[in-house]
Order: sequence, then C-alpha cells, then structure tokens
Amino acid sequence: MDKRGKKQRLLLLGIALTLMAAVLFPDTAAAEPPYVTFSKDGYNRTIPSQAAYYPAKVVGNDIYVTRTEKGEALREYSPLKRPQDLFIDEKDEIYIADTDNNRIVHLNSKGKFIRDIRAEGLKTPQGVFVTKDGTIYIADTGNKRIVTLDREGKLLQQFERPQSRFIDETFHYEPTNLVVDSRGFMYVISNGSYQGVIQLDPEGNFYGFYGTNLTEVSLMDLVRKAFYTEEQLSRQVRTLPTTIRNIHIDDQGFIYTVSATEKEQVKKLNIRGENQWTDKKFGLDSRFRNRNRSQPTSTDKEQKSGLTDITVDRNGNLVAIDKISNSVTQYGPNGEMLFFWVGPVTFGTPQLGISQSPVSVATNSKNALFILDDSQNLIHVLEPTEFGMMLQKATALSQEGRYEESEQHWKEVLRLNALYSPAYRGLAQAAYHQEDYKQALDLFKLAGDADGYSDTFWQLRLQWFQQNFTYVANAFFLIVLLTLIAGSRKKKFTLFRRNKDKKSVSWFRKPLLQQLKHAFTILRHPIDGFTDLRYSFKGSYLSASIILVLVAAVLLVKEYFTSFVFMPIPSNERSIAFLIISAVTWLTWVVCNYLIGSIRQGEARFKDVFIGSAYALFPIVLLGLPLAALSNVMTHSEQSIYSFFEMGMFVWCALLFYWKIQSLQNYGVGETIANVSLTAFAMLITWVLISIMTGLSSELQNFFYTIYQEVSM
Repeated sequence: MDKRGKKQRLLLLGIALTLMAAVLFPDTAAAEPPYVTFSKDGYNRTIPSQAAYYPAKVVGNDIYVTRTEKGEALREYSPLKRPQDLFIDEKDEIYIADTDNNRIVHLNSKGKFIRDIRAEGLKTPQGVFVTKDGTIYIADTGNKRIVTLDREGKLLQQFERPQSRFIDETFHYEPTNLVVDSRGFMYVISNGSYQGVIQLDPEGNFYGFYGTNLTEVSLMDLVRKAFYTEEQLSRQVRTLPTTIRNIHIDDQGFIYTVSATEKEQVKKLNIRGENQWTDKKFGLDSRFRNRNRSQPTSTDKEQKSGLTDITVDRNGNLVAIDKISNSVTQYGPNGEMLFFWVGPVTFGTPQLGISQSPVSVATNSKNALFILDDSQNLIHVLEPTEFGMMLQKATALSQEGRYEESEQHWKEVLRLNALYSPAYRGLAQAAYHQEDYKQALDLFKLAGDADGYSDTFWQLRLQWFQQNFTYVANAFFLIVLLTLIAGSRKKKFTLFRRNKDKKSVSWFRKPLLQQLKHAFTILRHPIDGFTDLRYSFKGSYLSASIILVLVAAVLLVKEYFTSFVFMPIPSNERSIAFLIISAVTWLTWVVCNYLIGSIRQGEARFKDVFIGSAYALFPIVLLGLPLAALSNVMTHSEQSIYSFFEMGMFVWCALLFYWKIQSLQNYGVGETIANVSLTAFAMLITWVLISIMTGLSSELQNFFYTIYQEVSM
C-alpha cells in the first residue's frame, strides 16, 4: 500500500509540475492550433484541412541588455517597440529591425538575445538584410539612407539619396526595406515611390527603376478621358501605379514584390524585371477579409490588399501574411495555393500562434515560420506538423521532376488528409510519367486539373488511334463507297420515297409539327421564313415556348456533358443562375424591342417579336448537343476549333435576330441597326431602373421596419 501511495504521489507531483510549466512557460507548451487550416481543391472550393503548422513558442519577448553606468554593469529589460522587419541568415540567426528603439536586435537560432546594434545613430530603421558573408544592410528610414555594417557591427558604408538625371528633384527618397543579390546590387523600396524598386549597384550608384507596377485604370477613368476636356483632365488626380509595399529575394535570385493591388499583389521578377507570375492570383476571397476584425479601421477598408510580407522557404514554397484578415497562406513553387489559415484575433487576450498585427515573415533552414507582430512586439514561431513536412517534401520532389520519388509522399499526404486535392495532382503527375495514362486521367479529374487531363487524354487518344488505325481507315473507305453507291441508285429509291412521304404527309400536316418544322426553313431562308411567321401563321406561342424549353434543356445538357477539358466545373447553382439570367435577358429584349419598334414605326406585333425571338435561338438546339459530343474527343490543342464552332453558333443566332427585325418590322439595313442599338440601350436603362427600384424598396422596407421597432419599444 505504501509503494502504491508513493507512486500516486509521484504521479500527482508530475502532473502538477507539467501544469506549472505550461503556465509559466507558455512558449514551450504544445497544444492544438488555435485556428482552422483550409485548402482549395481543383474546383476552387474551400475545404477544411489538417494543420500544416502548429504554434511552438514566441521569441523576442524577453530581451535584457547590459548597460554600463558609473562603472557598473546593469542588466535591464529592453522590449521590442514597433518592429517592422525580420531576417534569418544562413545560420538561422535572427535580425529584427526594432524601429522605435532605433536599433537592430540580433538573436541566436534559438531566439536568445545576442546583441543590439545601434551603429551611427540609426533612426527608425524599417528594413534589415544580411548577406552570406555576414554583411548587414539596414534601411535607415529616419535618416533617409542605407547603412552597411560588417559582421561585428562596424560601419562599412552609407548610401544616401542617389543622384541621377533619371531621378526627378521632387522624388521622395525614404528607404523602408531592401534586398541584395549575389552581385551586390541593392533593390530598395522607398516609401510612397510609385516608380518601382530602386536598383543600386554595389557602390550605391543609381542603376534604374525595377519591377514597376502597372497603372490600374477604372471604367470611370476611361469615361473621363473620352469626354473630359484637357482643362478638366488637368484638374483630376493623376492615375499612378500602386506603390510596392515589401520585397524578398530567394536562393535562386528571383525577386518578389508585394503591393496593395488586386492584379499584382505578388510578382516574381527575373533579372530583367519581368513578372513570371502574370496569371497568378494571390490573397484570400473577400469573405475571409475582416472576418476576424470586430471593428475594421477605415484604413483596412480602403486597402485593396492586406498582404504585408512574403518569404520563400528552402523548398521554394512561398508564404504570405495578410494584416487585414490576419491570415497566413502558403503557395507552391509555381504559385498554386497549398493551404491557408486565418487567426481569430481577440484583442486583449493574446494567444500563442495568433498574431494581432503581422508585419514580417521569415523561415529558417527547418522551414519553421517566424511571424513578427508590431503590436505584441514579439515573434511567433510555428513549426511544420507531420502533414506539413510531408506536403513540403512531396511538393519539392514534384517541382524537381522526381515524380516517382514523390508518389509515396503524396500517398502519405492523402493518408493524413484524404480531401487534400493537390495530392491527387501529384499522384496524377507520377502516373503520367510512368505512362499509366488511365489512372492519371482519373486522378487529374479528381484534382480538377483540366490541363493535365487534356495532356493525358491526348496520349490515350494517340494510343487508341495507333492501335485502331486499320479499322478507322477501312470504316472511312466503306462509308465513302456506300455514299457513292447510294448516289448512283438514287433514282431507284424515288418511288419508295414518294410512297413513304404519302404515308407521313398526314402526320406532318398537324399544325404544331408544321410550326416546329418551320424552324428549319428559317435556317435556310431567314427573311422569307420570318415573314411567314406573321403572314402565313407558321408560328405560335406554343411552338415558340417549346423551342425555348428545348434551348434551356440543350444548354443544361451542354453544361454537364461537355468534356472536362472545356467545362471543368459543372455546377447546379451556376446552371440555374445562368438560365435565369438568360431568360430575363431574353424577355427584356422582347419587351424593349417591341417598344422600340412601335416608336420607330415598325410593323411587328408583340406576338411576332416573341415568336421570332424564340425561333432565332434554334441554332442552339441544332448545334448544342453535337458540340458537347465533339468536345469529348478534343484536347486543349484543338480548343480553337471548339471555340470556332461555339462562337459560330452564337453568331448564327445574332444574325437571325438581325434578320428577324428586318423582316418583321419591314426595315432597311440602317433602320435595323438603329433598332438593335436602341433596343440594347433600352435594356440597359431597364436594368438600371429595376436595380434602383429594388434598392429603394429595400430601403423603404427597412424604414418601415425601423418605425415598427420604435413604436413597439
């Protein structure tokens, strides 16, 4: 009994010590991440994912410096104060631009304080960069210069405002961040500079502007330019490129810039300043922005992007932090999103791993994340989980083209998270390079990768054609032969065909069937065909409604049976919305076209416009299904052929609408064009009025509801 009691007391003592350590040293306590990680599948759907990083500790919150006063060494607490930049060197040692303390803080790889650098009167430094040989570059923002120090912190050089005839005298030079390439060239971000990154040679001479953003022009800007006079334009605020917010350089020498813009949030620039990621989209959906901010500031609302900094880890993966949504997002080496999480901020209640105001991010040799927070004045350290490490390894192997080696890692990723879509793409690439095209085809479809699916289908189609070439050639020869024989014996079948026509003529004389058959006549002779709709009663509301139902059915079938190559994401919601929008547009056209025709002395009745507009859509019924079937034997390399036939179908419908107006309204060419233009304008005005009335009715409803609440209270 004594031994058992002793064991119980030791167990209780161990539990108590563990709980005490968790309370006193929260930076070393392991727990579930206080956030939910998400990923996106190939169909752009956001799905919960297993955590790729977990909060490990915080560093930079226990800085004590030694000061000498009156011959005595005093150790005093010296916390960070609004730090703005973070850099991790080759030895995993950490450098922090401690802005409001006018210093650079140097920590070791474990986050323990080594020294602070206050060389040459630093004033609000906002950027720091350390080269492989230990040279320290500092963006000394307050002094409007760049300072270089040796490994020991001794001053080497300082570069003030560059002088060049290519720099205007009004140019504001205030460096906030910089990177240095292997040649010693400096790439400097200046506060408020819209010209781009300032490129300086190793001696500090101006080399040129680099990676300038494109000017974003809105629709209103184009309208002003078209209608305003030169004097009015001179009074307008100039449209300038968006300023670059931050900069990073990877091990291969590619430079990345971060901007508060929608189109060029992150750019990957080569040595010539050309963006390698023109087709990539970064940042989160609008529904994730401000979701954790109980009271977003006006500045947050005005910013188009909250991305503040990026870093590239040893595997080439890019990590971006967003200050508005408080999110962390990781992208693969090719810019594809791997996962993201959004930290639920609760002001006044700090949590390990949740930054309240992230301003800088960096990674070490173990791919741990270091996120600098300028409101908490510390660094959150997040280490990869088993899932994260496996994912990073698999992504790196696939990027290097070692697909067979990556296969086992991707399988392990799927074992940990069966819903992780990029893993199916990795397995599909492995199967493709092993020439297992059937499996690759299924995997690419699971991953939602239309390009990979197309390439794989091309290989399968080629194999089938090589195996069945003899049968295809013989079948083609047989069809040609039978066609020639049928043509030579056409006369012999004339009597039989006449007898058959006599039997079926009574069936085709039914009015509704005759009206539906008239749709084919319109395709051959549109002017006469539309004229017969009115004067020969070849159409009716019923036949027009049947054609409209057929058009809707064909569009739905086309949506779901078109090849995955051309329609990778069929959607019930999108299909229904498309049909509703199409129906409203068509009905608006009918009403507006009838009204414009009545004003401009047209002869068509509303019934004629309704029926004619329905018959003008018949090419969709005729070509929609064959086009969907044709897409299933085509790849992306034949997309121009598919697009040609699809565009031809809609152009044919547009021409039928034109001929319908010309014949039914009895217009000439000029009158028909004017009618079409006025109808389009009337439709636009109608939609604007409907939107205004909807908004006003909603406001009126809210007004009466508010009054009701006031009276009730």
